[in-house]
Amino acid sequence: MIPYKDFYKYYQTDFFKIQQIINKDALEKIDYWVEKFKDESESIDKNRVKQIIRSHIRITYLHCIDTLFELVFGLYPRNNKIQDINLPLIVGKNKDYFNKPRIEGLADKNEETIKELNEGITFGKQEVSLLQYIFYYQINQNIISDDKSLKDIRESLKPILDLLSIFAKDLADKSEYNSLKHALRVFPITGQFKLLDSDTKKEIAGIEFSNAHQYIQERKDDIKIVTKNFDSERDYRYTLIASKMIWNIINTRRLFFTKDSGFHSCYVYFFDENEFREYEESIIHKQKVELKLKKKNMP
Repeated sequence: MIPYKDFYKYYQTDFFKIQQIINKDALEKIDYWVEKFKDESESIDKNRVKQIIRSHIRITYLHCIDTLFELVFGLYPRNNKIQDINLPLIVGKNKDYFNKPRIEGLADKNEETIKELNEGITFGKQEVSLLQYIFYYQINQNIISDDKSLKDIRESLKPILDLLSIFAKDLADKSEYNSLKHALRVFPITGQFKLLDSDTKKEIAGIEFSNAHQYIQERKDDIKIVTKNFDSERDYRYTLIASKMIWNIINTRRLFFTKDSGFHSCYVYFFDENEFREYEESIIHKQKVELKLKKKNMP
């Protein structure tokens, strides 16, 4: 028998939220940690410690949204059957063949990928979109009579879809994620890169390398060295938002399957584009420098 009830009951929905709050606190108290590490090392560079913490904030965010997608795609119907009970087994398998094209589709806002999430799904006597089924499960007009909550659910679906697309863009190319998971494949660097207007000599764009990291990506014909800005505030905020989405997925099913309490006590999050619009208007996270080395020119 699949232990699905225990899976939902004991799942650590706030795992990444707590980790990220600790990371942010460490960044804000950088002087404390520099002093602490001096006891264990003859020399410690403050910028290096900052880069390490920022790397950890970044990898926590990427790990969080990777986990979110595991849950989302794990709940997609297979053979016309819903998968709530099988989810503990599905997330334990390597499913790149299933997940990867959907992550890429969300990143590109592919019509077929979006259509799949908006299609109706039937469970019991209910029919809702797959997207609503994933994030709000059994919450419907037959369970609650609060019209405002039902309206909030409907109005949350587009922001959720937009968020999934944003997360997918950040995760679609896993080179950065894989490099950060294995810290020795990420290179902290110093210095800066600037683009200047040829007439005014004013800076158009640039990267301060003390707030960036570098990683290597091998492709068919070349090797790409990517230097990318950290945007730790964006990573932090999106981790908290993605954690709310994980909470909705797990907690609605926990209440339904364990019968610990009724849906009248079910707490769920609603989503609004105003919660994240400013992070997409910023260009900090988009700034990067790519150096391509052709393999045929290499020794």
